[in-house]
Amino acid sequence: MTGPHTGFHILSIALSTWIVGFSVALILFAGSYIFMRWQRCVGLFRRYLLNKGGYDYKQIFKHYFHHINSIQDKRSTHRAILQLVCDLVKGSDASLLMKDNGEYTIKESVGSKPSSFQVGDINSFLRWLSSLGRMVTRHQLVNRREYAKMKGDGLQYCVQFHAEAIVPLFNSGQFIGVINIGSRADGELFDGATCELLDIISGQAAVAIHNATLYEDMVRRNVKLQEVDRLKSQLLSNVSHELRTPLSSIIGLAELMHEGQDGPVTVEQKDHLGMISSSGKRLLETVSAMVDLSKLEANHLSLNIRRLNLQRMVSKIAEGVALNKATTLRMTIKDSPPIYGDEEWLNKLFSHILNNAAKYTESGEIVVAAEKAGEMLKVCVEDTGIGISQDKHDRIFDSFSQASSGADRLYEGAGVGLAISKKVVELHGGRIWLNSAPGKGSRFFFTLPLKPTTVKSIELAS
Repeated sequence: MTGPHTGFHILSIALSTWIVGFSVALILFAGSYIFMRWQRCVGLFRRYLLNKGGYDYKQIFKHYFHHINSIQDKRSTHRAILQLVCDLVKGSDASLLMKDNGEYTIKESVGSKPSSFQVGDINSFLRWLSSLGRMVTRHQLVNRREYAKMKGDGLQYCVQFHAEAIVPLFNSGQFIGVINIGSRADGELFDGATCELLDIISGQAAVAIHNATLYEDMVRRNVKLQEVDRLKSQLLSNVSHELRTPLSSIIGLAELMHEGQDGPVTVEQKDHLGMISSSGKRLLETVSAMVDLSKLEANHLSLNIRRLNLQRMVSKIAEGVALNKATTLRMTIKDSPPIYGDEEWLNKLFSHILNNAAKYTESGEIVVAAEKAGEMLKVCVEDTGIGISQDKHDRIFDSFSQASSGADRLYEGAGVGLAISKKVVELHGGRIWLNSAPGKGSRFFFTLPLKPTTVKSIELAS
């Protein structure tokens, strides 16, 4: 019997069968997916139950990396980073592989030490890892299709370095090394959360390693510079002392001959002997200045502090200053209060400052003035000389520096007078500075103590 009801009945049966079949297929698919992922699901569920679902990033970076960044020794930094990684992921061991002078070497290891390796065997893998730009695990090398080409080299690398996870290190975009991490103590794989943590840590670790390397290089260079500076001062002192004795003999003999002690001399000969004597004295002054500079740079001086009358001391020094014919020297320090300092070194200070002003002032005036400034006396030596350009103000007090340099310079001198002046002022706890411009003369300022106190620090600029 056929009819509309029969067709409707057949359609209902077909639809029901299709729904049942689709449901069964869906259940089978879901079941197979859950079955394939059961180990991961169980791990995640267990981690959830044990409240291990994530890492406390704030605590990690606040505590661990604060400690690591405070370490100044490079090797200690390496070890601290590896220990941190092992602690966080419960790794059995770890090693740090870095490039040093073009060759990869193991810088530090925690736990078991990696076996020896050939650089050529790992170069291709490390180049691939550098281009990948993120960490990779042994499990991923075995199971991921996109890593198939590098599977052989990668597994060989893992065996050599006992590595279950390989974390590349980059600094400013440059590949600098690798942290190799061994198997985890709990036997778990490196899951997504752990891989993400290690990728973040790698950036901080690279910065810490780079900073430790820079600090170590800076310390090493500083030691070398100190040694060079010490040798320079020693050389200056030795050479200067060796020169002073023969120079004194040359000057003395030239003056004896000039006076006729060794027999009559002609006018021309007297002129020549006078030139020998004056040139010898100028050279002896330069040698003496170098000896003074080497003593000051060695910083082994003890000052003989006493009360000094500034007017009397400067007036006596001014008598020996070689002024040009069109230049006058005026002092307005008659009523200045007494200062406290080492008379010998302060005499050298004022001698260098006044002679420097006289040398560069062909005509005009040199004025010495002073005024009280707190517990210090501020002294000003002003001239109407050639002046100094602004770009040379910072280095004018450096050793062997002059405003004009080169073989064709107009003014003679070794360039140590102002360097000595600066060191003497600072030795007394004061400071020295200048105001000057080309064609407008110069004003040198420096401060000296008004009280007989022990110098503990250099006066700071106000």
